[in-house]
Amino acid sequence: MKAIVKLKPGDGFVELVEKQEPVPGAGQVKIKVEAAGICGTDLKIRAGEAWSNPPVTLCHEFSGTVVESGEGVTNVRPGDRVVSETAQVVCRQCEYCMTGRQLMCPSRLSIGYGVDGAFAEFIVVRQEILHQIPEEISFDEAALCEPLAVAVHAVYDSVALGPTDCVGVIGPGAIGLLVAQVARAFGCRVVCMGINSDVERLRLARDLGIDDTLNSQKQNVEVEIRRITAEKGLDYVFDCSGAASGIATGLSLLKRNGTLVQIGLTKPLVEIPYALLPQKELTVKGTFGHNWRAWETGLQLMRTGKVRVKPMISHVFPIAQWEEAFRLAEERQGVKILIHPND
Repeated sequence: MKAIVKLKPGDGFVELVEKQEPVPGAGQVKIKVEAAGICGTDLKIRAGEAWSNPPVTLCHEFSGTVVESGEGVTNVRPGDRVVSETAQVVCRQCEYCMTGRQLMCPSRLSIGYGVDGAFAEFIVVRQEILHQIPEEISFDEAALCEPLAVAVHAVYDSVALGPTDCVGVIGPGAIGLLVAQVARAFGCRVVCMGINSDVERLRLARDLGIDDTLNSQKQNVEVEIRRITAEKGLDYVFDCSGAASGIATGLSLLKRNGTLVQIGLTKPLVEIPYALLPQKELTVKGTFGHNWRAWETGLQLMRTGKVRVKPMISHVFPIAQWEEAFRLAEERQGVKILIHPND
């Protein structure tokens, strides 16, 4: 089968190669990959800026059809349409595994960089991390369930939003647009913020029903937020950019006793106006990945139309054109770029 593989550490060394089809072991399921999304992590692995376990097939965002089950599989059967969580290898015994926080397991190996991922015609995963796709959702839409689960976990599990809250989202990429929609589903007023290169993404945010959009390189966001919030400031800010400037802006826009939720991955050391934390009694929370409930909630948000992902899919490529797909993603063209490994 064809697969996009990181062959060895360093900058580059990603190629489309022929690999043997995987065989499901006990408790595992073989899936025909229908659609797979390019994530920033894939780009960082290709550039040698993020950890991987080469040789390893990339991609952790996908949807597919069950084609074969190993011994003891009871959750799904051939023909089922599924998406998958990412924690393929966990110890199942630590505090985190036992409390449903498997992404915190010290032994975790995730698909797409720890073990083989979904930029391939077929993938094998353990049955416990599979979720059924409702019939109302297409394979292309379902491929965005992983970033949606990240957004749901960040919003549902980090804070307690209310319908009168005003929420800021910094960074209108895929995660930011999904976070904005999830917060909007609570009835919150949502302000999505970006920079000059985000003009089209901010336009898309408005098309998706987000109340306000701001370009921090063309507008005075502090003045605009005071206007929008009647001088109070934002109740919550979700930083999806990971940039020091974005985090600093988010802290400055919060009301007293406000909360910043950090979703975007940052550099190891980031300079921020830390003095604002005691001065305004701010709370800063970190969030990573997802949990089982976030996947089920995300699928239902998609199914009911409370979160729309189809407008976010800007390009779809067959696997043979993976280099063009990666180039567009690296240039931040569009929002979510999909690859169809079996085209």
